[in-house]
Amino acid sequence: MIKKFFADLPPLVKGVLILGGGFIAYRGIKKIINQPKPIVLPQGGAGLPVVGNTSTGAPVFWNPATLSKDLYNVMSGLFTLSGTKDEVWTKLGELPSGDMVTAVYNHFNTNYGEGQTLTDWIKAELWYDITGSGKDLALSRLASLNLS
Repeated sequence: MIKKFFADLPPLVKGVLILGGGFIAYRGIKKIINQPKPIVLPQGGAGLPVVGNTSTGAPVFWNPATLSKDLYNVMSGLFTLSGTKDEVWTKLGELPSGDMVTAVYNHFNTNYGEGQTLTDWIKAELWYDITGSGKDLALSRLASLNLS
């Protein structure tokens, strides 16, 4: 049935479907191949604060997903206010431990980076509050941990 459907399509539509499918496959493969390697936490996890305990008494560590998602949301949209970006970059730059920054970096790269690192995403941002210091603070904190 699919074979007959495809055979009945005009040549132009067939070409568009083939090119579109090829482009989608290329993007997916590129995303998988270019995935940055996770960085080992500088303090071996000791810098991640414990925020609670499980019912068995095992520690529950701070989760980088929230900040990572905030970073993605402010940098992926076209109409994000520049002050909002500065706020989130400042949060990243002011995290109390290198393990926390590295955990956010790893989480962002794995889930949102699309083949680029968090550092690349921040450097590529052109629309931001030039009077704020969030971008510079975040980039200098990432550079101090060799997260390029």
